[in-house]
Amino acid sequence: MPSALPLAFRALGVQAVTAAPAGRIAVFLAAARPQFFPAIVLPVLLGTAVAWREAQAFHPVLFLLAMLAALLCHAGANVVNDYFDFASGADNLNPTPLTPYAGGSRTIQRGLLSPGQTYKYGLTLLSTAVLLGLVLAARTGIPLLAIGLTGVASAWLYSAPPIAINYRGLGEALIGLNFGVLPVLGAYYVQAQALSFMAFAASLPLAFLASAILYVNQFPDYEWDRAAGKRTLVVALGRERGARIYPLFAAAALLGVVAAVASNALPGTSLLALAPAPPVWTAARALAAAGGDVARMLPAIRITIAVHAFVGIVLIFAVLLG
Repeated sequence: MPSALPLAFRALGVQAVTAAPAGRIAVFLAAARPQFFPAIVLPVLLGTAVAWREAQAFHPVLFLLAMLAALLCHAGANVVNDYFDFASGADNLNPTPLTPYAGGSRTIQRGLLSPGQTYKYGLTLLSTAVLLGLVLAARTGIPLLAIGLTGVASAWLYSAPPIAINYRGLGEALIGLNFGVLPVLGAYYVQAQALSFMAFAASLPLAFLASAILYVNQFPDYEWDRAAGKRTLVVALGRERGARIYPLFAAAALLGVVAAVASNALPGTSLLALAPAPPVWTAARALAAAGGDVARMLPAIRITIAVHAFVGIVLIFAVLLG
């Protein structure tokens, strides 16, 4: 356990539970929050698809290593975020977390992992991602190292003090970078050993939609984030004004598709990704009508996640088949 761990952790009665190996594996998997893994899988697939279309390049082993490194980085970011949200008190104050969507994995709060175990687990995941990234960079080139280290560093700085970017209302920008631009460009570079405007343009819709997922997931935690001094964008704006901002994320994503098609960065079939526009409007209305009722926010969260998945899948197949 880190030496700086507050003694208050013990006062909260948080203890690790001894379990059979299979049970421990389930606990560690739950702490990584695999329900959000599509947010990183889709951009890696998209970058790989763009490389295949534009550079006629596909190396299966490099693809698998890149996907594993991205998953480990994502999982590590989730785990260390749980640790720092526990340390700040943000997750502890919330008596009704909207798990699995918001409020963290709750493995610390339920006594399944101690804070120290969570911290070490997150560091192990991120360190392993770095090692895989070094192997890939040695095979492909220094630009990939810069992309990967930027991703790992921002995964840490997202919630780690003293910077704690998400505590300062800038989490959406970082999520857009880490779950849109960087993984698409990184996956493309792994295959083609080059950077590409087409890959960058293709990444923007997923970047905005990943930001939208984070944004909408902050609404259920609004009261508890504010009480803990976690000044997310939703806390800064307030729920009412924040609900009016929500559609702008989806609008930016869908306009990004149109702009990419207009500039020939994406094939015309990518316009099928505009189909979720009506559900986004439904989500916006649900969010605006929810007020402080956490249960009524669920439709908006589910729709946002589904729209992200739909757009990602459409873009991947449009690139491959267009």
